[in-house]
Formats: sequence, structure tokens, C-alpha cells
Amino acid sequence: MNQLDKAREKINAIDVQMRELFEQRMKAVEEVAEYKLKNNMKIFDPDREVEVIEKNSIKMQNEKLKPYYREYIQAVMDISKSYQESIVNCDTYGYQGVLGAFSHIATQRLFPHGKMKNYAAFEGAVKGVLNHEIAKAVLPFENSYTGEVGEILDLLFKYDVVIQSIYDLKINQNLLGLKGATLCDIKQVYSKDQAINQCQDFLKNFDYELIPYANTALAAKFVSESQDKSKAAIASIETAELYGLEVLAENINTSKDNTTRFVVVGNELPEDGNHLSIVFTVHHESGQLAKIMQIVAKYGFNMENIKSRSLKDASWQYYFYMEIEGHYRDEKMQSMLEECRNSSSNFKVIGVYNH
Repeated sequence: MNQLDKAREKINAIDVQMRELFEQRMKAVEEVAEYKLKNNMKIFDPDREVEVIEKNSIKMQNEKLKPYYREYIQAVMDISKSYQESIVNCDTYGYQGVLGAFSHIATQRLFPHGKMKNYAAFEGAVKGVLNHEIAKAVLPFENSYTGEVGEILDLLFKYDVVIQSIYDLKINQNLLGLKGATLCDIKQVYSKDQAINQCQDFLKNFDYELIPYANTALAAKFVSESQDKSKAAIASIETAELYGLEVLAENINTSKDNTTRFVVVGNELPEDGNHLSIVFTVHHESGQLAKIMQIVAKYGFNMENIKSRSLKDASWQYYFYMEIEGHYRDEKMQSMLEECRNSSSNFKVIGVYNH
């Protein structure tokens, strides 16, 4: 046996011990989760996490390995939090729409082993997170072709939920019809208005009646149940398979880079990420918005996006949404956020995520 084989044999033996210890640790984590569930406690305790990492790291004798050990402990704690969430929240993830909707597809890809719960409205999914019916909700936030989904931004401003991660789903729209139907048979096309807008270059070649529908999957379901070869829907390939439809024309969206950004929404901010999102209002005084932007610039952070949205309960007044590049736990970032908070109203961090 050469030196490499001997080293690998040692690693294999250690891996067996680590597996056994991992199972013991996760059993203890399960007990912690059950206690938190009974006592309505939050899963993430930042002070406890820092204490555990520091207490264990300081005992490391090999200084060269210390930073790697910190990463290891952090990864173990992240796994523990994830497992606790699966216990406390029953490993259930929510989305708006029906089977085959792009939100359903995104949720399935993000959480392939989780249980899923659908809601009729975006607000229902957000309330599901707040009420612990679901662990997280997957919501469409912005499309590269048609722009933002304003309702989602309004819900993030209104409710105490936060963006924990983002997921970009490439959207390929297709014209779906009954089996045996042709493009010449079609007279009416049903789909969500955004989907219709995404396919204008294709649709202008035909004299179809374009009929907005609640969402793409429901449109496909309607066409399938109609058993009418003159009706078609714009939806995904997955939806065609789900409802037994035929693809009459594939990838008909005007932009071949058509992508929808989904946000994964939960109850607690992640410990850190390289981007964050904030919302706030400012007083009706000259230069107030510029002051916030100057604060961000003063600390050397890059403001990647800013939007305004009207306040629903106050005519002609607005709140602002801003995306900033930088680590949430960075001391400079915390100082910048505190200064922004003191210079605005209704200020809150609504997302910490990697991008």
C-alpha cells in the first residue's frame, strides 16, 4: 500500500466516525427544533451562532487550519438551521398558481424534495410564511422583458417577510393546442397578459384573438378541457405534458434571453449575503432621496437598482426600493444602514441574499 492509499484509508475511517457523530448531532438538533416549536422561538439565534463558532475556533491548535474550521462549523450550523426549518415548518414550500405555472416549476427546481402548497393569490403565500403554514414562498419578482411584478414589492413593503435568496428561471413560452391541431386551426389564444406581451413578434404574424387569462397554466388547463381545436394557450413545455397538449410552436417569446427572477421569501434574514434590499420613505422635502443615495455612495457601496412605488394608503406619496451590493454583516454596511435609517422613515431591510 503506497502513501496515498494509506492517507485515503485514514480519511475513510475518520469519515465513518464523522457520519456517526453527524447523526448524533442532528438528533440533538431535532430536540432543539421541537423545543423551539413548542415555545414559539425563532430558529436563527445570531448570538448563539457567533458564540459557538468563536468557542470552537479558539481551541484550534493549528492556526493554518483555523479559517477552514470556521467555514466548516458555519456549514454545519447552516445544515442544522435547514434541518430545524424542515421540522418546524414541515418542509413545505408555497407558490401562487396551479400545477405547471412557472412559479410551480421554479419551486420544484429549488426544493425538489419538499412538499408544496399552492395559493390563489400572492398575498396568501406571503401570509402562509407569516403563519408558518409553509417554510418559504417562491414568488416572481421581475422579468427581463416585461419588468417588475409590482405586487410582490408592495407585499414585501407591507409584511414582515424577507428575501432569503433569488433564483433566475429561463422562460421559454410555447403555443400549445389540442393534439392534431395546427396553427391554421387556431382562432383564440389564451394566456397571462405578460406572457402574451412576451410573444408579440410571433403573434403579429397571425390574426389570433388574444385573450388574457389568470396565468399560463390555467390557460393551458382551460384549452385542454375545452376540447376545441380553435383554442390555444401560451405556456411552458411542462404544462403541455401536464395537461396533455401538443406544442404547436416552440420558444415563441420575442427575447431569447427571457428570464424571470424569483425571490425565495421567509421569516428571518439570512446571516449574510453579498447583496441586500431595503425599502423606505422620505419626507416631502427637497433633496431627501438624494441624501440617502449620497449616504450609500459615501460608504463606497454600489447601488444597483432603485425604484419607486406608490403608497396604497396615501395618495401621491411613494416608497422606494433599493438594491445594494455588499455584505450585510460588514461593519461599514451596518453603519451605512443605520445612517440611512436615521435619515428616512419606514426603513427596513427586506432581503439579504447572494447574487
